[in-house]
Amino acid sequence: MPPNDASKPDTRTAILEAVERVIVRDGARKTTIDAVVIESGFSKGGVLYHFPSKSALLAGLVERSVAQFEADFQLALDASVAAGEPIERHLIDIHCAPDLHKQTVFRSLLAVIAEEPELLAPARDLKRRIEARLMETSKDPVLTRIVILAIDGLMHRDLLDFSPLSETDRDAVCARLNDLTKDL
Repeated sequence: MPPNDASKPDTRTAILEAVERVIVRDGARKTTIDAVVIESGFSKGGVLYHFPSKSALLAGLVERSVAQFEADFQLALDASVAAGEPIERHLIDIHCAPDLHKQTVFRSLLAVIAEEPELLAPARDLKRRIEARLMETSKDPVLTRIVILAIDGLMHRDLLDFSPLSETDRDAVCARLNDLTKDL
């Protein structure tokens, strides 16, 4: 087992980082407990203690991704409160600057989710909670839904690699979305 160092992530996090590297490098089908053991440097027993199956490893990775999205939402909320602006504007800013690493991980998870759709339950729950929160505070619920759908469209287009927008086109779309939300 790797040495315990306060600057290093906890074991569970280190294992999930190894899962992420394996799934991005080798794909979902080749992401096995043994591959994660080799990548992480932990013993098989150590990995199995935290994640007793491949499904548990992948569920952990989905939960980690959901937690990152939740943290992004909290950043947008904090920034909107600090600036006295609608949260929608800050969600647009966050989602208009795509994170290539996250996209690669999510693309790799698509095959897993197709085989085990129940793994998507935490993401669906978060999406429902975020949208409910946005709708509770929105001055214009229809415009808020349009912004949500536009952000979803940008994210899914990137995720599925469907004719990604050029940086110029993406910036123009995001600027227009921000213009639409100035009166929220």
